[in-house]
Amino acid sequence: MAAISLPEELKKKMADVFNAALKNAIELDAALVRIREEQERMNAFDEFYSLVSTICSPIDNRDPIVRYVCALVAELAYHHVTKFEIDDKCSKRAKVIPCEEYQKIIAGGVPANVGNYLQGLESIKYFVVVDPGIVAVGIAFNGMLFIGFRGTQFLFDWRINIRSKLLQVNQRFRYHSPYASNYINARLHKGFAEEALRISYRILDAIHDNNLGNINHVFLTGHSLGGAVAAIAENFIQIAPTSVITFGAPRYCDYFTSFLSSNGPPTQIQRQGDIVPLVPPRFLGYSDQPYVFHTNGEYFNELQNRRSFLGQLWMWARFILKYFEPHSMEKYRNELGQTAGASGASSPLTPYDKIKINE
Repeated sequence: MAAISLPEELKKKMADVFNAALKNAIELDAALVRIREEQERMNAFDEFYSLVSTICSPIDNRDPIVRYVCALVAELAYHHVTKFEIDDKCSKRAKVIPCEEYQKIIAGGVPANVGNYLQGLESIKYFVVVDPGIVAVGIAFNGMLFIGFRGTQFLFDWRINIRSKLLQVNQRFRYHSPYASNYINARLHKGFAEEALRISYRILDAIHDNNLGNINHVFLTGHSLGGAVAAIAENFIQIAPTSVITFGAPRYCDYFTSFLSSNGPPTQIQRQGDIVPLVPPRFLGYSDQPYVFHTNGEYFNELQNRRSFLGQLWMWARFILKYFEPHSMEKYRNELGQTAGASGASSPLTPYDKIKINE
């Protein structure tokens, strides 16, 4: 069979088309490499400005952006690691803190100060409040104040936390000017309530001392024990309309106390398989939070928390076999970021070199 001879002009056109396609493919591949490199260099908190700027009034706690921004701030509190937590006697208990980056900082033996990172960001004001049991990080931007809470190693004593009884609080709490006093009638977890009261007074001082400007809305947020403290702190921090958004928080009150706030019950986000929201046990008078969602925004089926004794034993076994992964702060933030369509959902939260303390 004779070979087909193509006209020279057609050969040239085919060669030009091939070369153009090859050039485009090379440029596309280079662009994809640049995008991947930028994403690797990107920190999740870099999106804070753009995300908060999209939050409009009236605030809707069901907004995926609102929930993700609160997760950013809740995780940020874990990145502030004090010297007393680095101490050898304390650092042995670092594994009980449900945040991978926190454990890395402890393992590195160098304290970290998120203020070093936040002071380099424009247009925001911030404060950090540290107590032996709680760390709180506040960030004010665009008329909104986000306060993230986390428990320290001293608060993460589950042998005490799961046995603590409800405390009947029936008292008026007074603050110094310009804050008004507040009357509380509720049944609360004794240990969490004590921590919430102590840290709240110091947060109010920090708000006053740092001249944060006009605050139109407050977000109290936290993960695990920090979420329980954030929910109780709403009783004391009342400077503007407030949203409470928690992630994997344990039970901290009875059923009716959840509805006492004029802002409504807290919004709880719970990952599948996370059993921390199932403690302390109900027979001590505690109740599940009434307003609970999966990280994808769907309502959480409360029946999943009402299994038989054997069913709950199986849940605990799977939780332990997964090395507590369902309770990870990073996993909560990653999944919420994907739901919100955030570019940095899977990126590290902050650059370690900017938060570590150089001694």
